[in-house]
Amino acid sequence: MGSNSHADDQGANGVLLPGTTIPGQHSPELPAKSSITPPHSFPGPTIDGRQTTTTLYEPAQLAQSPVIPTLYRLINKAFKHSHNSLGIPFQGERLQTESEYLKQVGADPGTFVYITSWADSGEPVATAGAHRYCGEEVMAAVEGEGERSTFYRVGFGGKGLAGHLMGLVDREVLRRVGEMGGERKVWMVITTVTEANGEFYRKRGYVEDYETVHGPGFMGTPKGFRVVHMSKVLSG
Repeated sequence: MGSNSHADDQGANGVLLPGTTIPGQHSPELPAKSSITPPHSFPGPTIDGRQTTTTLYEPAQLAQSPVIPTLYRLINKAFKHSHNSLGIPFQGERLQTESEYLKQVGADPGTFVYITSWADSGEPVATAGAHRYCGEEVMAAVEGEGERSTFYRVGFGGKGLAGHLMGLVDREVLRRVGEMGGERKVWMVITTVTEANGEFYRKRGYVEDYETVHGPGFMGTPKGFRVVHMSKVLSG
């Protein structure tokens, strides 16, 4: 997530669906296990008549969660499915290890992750998170950039999971920014594959900032694809 005081320090928050790149992260030390409080859980949406539970995790809570092995496999399947649907050859796995996922989530202040799971089995079906990061490639005048990532189980598209989690992330970002006090403006920024998710975000109020075209043969694709950078003002 990102914000600025009196619109001086512009913030950005990116959204990620399967197929969007993730910047490298650094991971500060997590607090001792004995000092970690339980994560907050609440009823999630009903999917095909089956109840879900959504849980809000801080990084330290997530690192201790037994759901990580299943979540790690879900993310890899979602990423591979997205690439295959675009004709992008993808060998291996997006995440090589469970610890790689935790490293990419990071532990910077303000980081949080939502996980929606089946209420009866605890198996995760969708996840979304937000964190701050400082990247080399940022928009002009942007000093602090954040990223939001959303993955859901293959076959669950159109069930409202992505919209549900995006709404939760937006509200949690605004809540945390509000706790800082003062007049602040919050931007949401995404970088995604146009053919995969461009229209999805346009319908949700994002506008295109610029687009990069990759022609036929790039990454082994017969038709190529486009990477679009989009943004919207969340508040202020």
